[in-house]
Amino acid sequence: MPPPMPRGGPPPPAAPAAAAGGQLAIFYGGERFAVNKDRYIIGRGKQSSDLTIKDPNVSRQHAMIEFLNGQYYVVDMGSTNGVEFNGQRIQRKAVAEGDVIRICDHELRFSYG
Repeated sequence: MPPPMPRGGPPPPAAPAAAAGGQLAIFYGGERFAVNKDRYIIGRGKQSSDLTIKDPNVSRQHAMIEFLNGQYYVVDMGSTNGVEFNGQRIQRKAVAEGDVIRICDHELRFSYG
């Protein structure tokens, strides 16, 4: 007869985000927002966004942070005014530590800390 399992069973496998160097967070407006899902929506819509930016120039669903194959990406969701990185409009970009993107007049900084 095998020995009884410890209470609660085996520990859960490590989260894939840990492989990327930790939990991704967005710093915006002096606040920290944890990216806690594989498709994290940034936009104007309160119901349709995980991070809401109150600005009529921001699309309802403006951009998405996508976790795919162990890497985070920022993706423009077909917004009217686009997503900028280093002054260039982007459609999709892998997120690196310290990256800053612009959505209209709003700066969002990414950190794996």
